[in-house]
Amino acid sequence: MNTTTKFFKRAVLFTIPLFLLLSFQCNKNDTRPCIFNSYSFAVTSEWSPQKETYNVGDTIFLSSTFPKTLPDLVNPSLTIDYSNSTGIGGAIGIAAPDSLQRTNKPAKDSFQFVSIIGSFSERTGNKNISINFIESSSSYQFKGGIICKKKGLFGISVDNLRSRGIRGKNCTNAGFNMNVTNSNKYILPYQNALGIILDAESLKKIYCFRVQ
Repeated sequence: MNTTTKFFKRAVLFTIPLFLLLSFQCNKNDTRPCIFNSYSFAVTSEWSPQKETYNVGDTIFLSSTFPKTLPDLVNPSLTIDYSNSTGIGGAIGIAAPDSLQRTNKPAKDSFQFVSIIGSFSERTGNKNISINFIESSSSYQFKGGIICKKKGLFGISVDNLRSRGIRGKNCTNAGFNMNVTNSNKYILPYQNALGIILDAESLKKIYCFRVQ
């Protein structure tokens, strides 16, 4: 065996474990999700102050905090420590009902968004706006304000949240079923304007109000 052949054999033997080591290190800050969610959790949010009518210039706050250890909805006996997520976020859909056309019109431009804990972010090519949670020592948290800029009747829905997974652990992606917990969501004027009855899933997520 000549010197050149020996060199390449040694190079290959050295390169393979180095490649595996680097791959493992990179995966500590990332994850590969499964096709379907591995976990499903129930979480809540709330709008405040709770009122049927606001004025232009008023700020309505959306708050949500949930622990990092949660029971899995598919298997309630299984409690998951979901610390160190690659990121948890969802969307807020904002609509103004058109009573003549019996349809919803996008209404994101009727509000200004102010991040307090976590952040709002624009969704490219989308009429909704994203919300992004931050991780604390014991929980995931979001708080943001929407400032009323225009008059009208509005319905705001908080979509279910998603995470690609836990850093360094593959196939740990999760869905977070969001429930808006306000005791009165002022649904009736919104339903009347559209001439519809919202289904059970929509009723869990929506909050309706008028700006005057």
